[in-house]
Amino acid sequence: MSRTVLVVGATGRLGVAIARALVKRQSRVVLTARDPDKLASLAHELGELAGTAPPSVVCADLTREDAAPSIVEGIRRTDLGKIDDIVLACGPFPRTPLETLRREDLQHTLTVHAIAPLLLVHALSADLAAARGAVVALGDVGTSRPYTNHVAYITAKGALKAGLRALSVELAPDVRVNMLQLGIVADPEADADPLRTHRLAARSSLGRFGTAEEVVHVVLSLLDATWTTGETWNIGR
Repeated sequence: MSRTVLVVGATGRLGVAIARALVKRQSRVVLTARDPDKLASLAHELGELAGTAPPSVVCADLTREDAAPSIVEGIRRTDLGKIDDIVLACGPFPRTPLETLRREDLQHTLTVHAIAPLLLVHALSADLAAARGAVVALGDVGTSRPYTNHVAYITAKGALKAGLRALSVELAPDVRVNMLQLGIVADPEADADPLRTHRLAARSSLGRFGTAEEVVHVVLSLLDATWTTGETWNIGR
């Protein structure tokens, strides 16, 4: 039986790859992101991929205080009405050098990566429980092995990790909550400096960046892992 999956941050590079993979395995998807044009374009692409009408979209800005209730209201207005699972693929990845770090950097990044996603899971917890559903979030290995110039981002992903572990206890046994901590995923459009690329890839035990397809593989595995909750899986160390 196909499931209905909410993809948060659906228009980001990994969000798009996850949404495509879900459609290919005949899941129903609801897409949410802040850019209406990108959402419409992705929905059209996924509709053509599936040979069906485009999936439902909910345009929302996670920095707004009403983001979580707005997304829930948008879901209720779709033909699907409810969701079974959530994938949190939230961006962005801001560079915040320590010497220029501001309160606003921390507040903004914490809101997008931790506060809004945790409130959204809480708001949809009844849907998730009724469906014996799962939450899978994308984190970052930087919360365990920090790197420079990204204090706000690493702090926010650390807060998300702690919050999701707490929710895995609060929502058990009906809802499973897990996270992937990602190493560097290759971006063909951005990784234009071969020396920098080599230096960063050398940090990995495997000596290379990961791919979006490899991330998708683990996301789908955690959605299907019915005896797994409260876990943080590191990939790309």
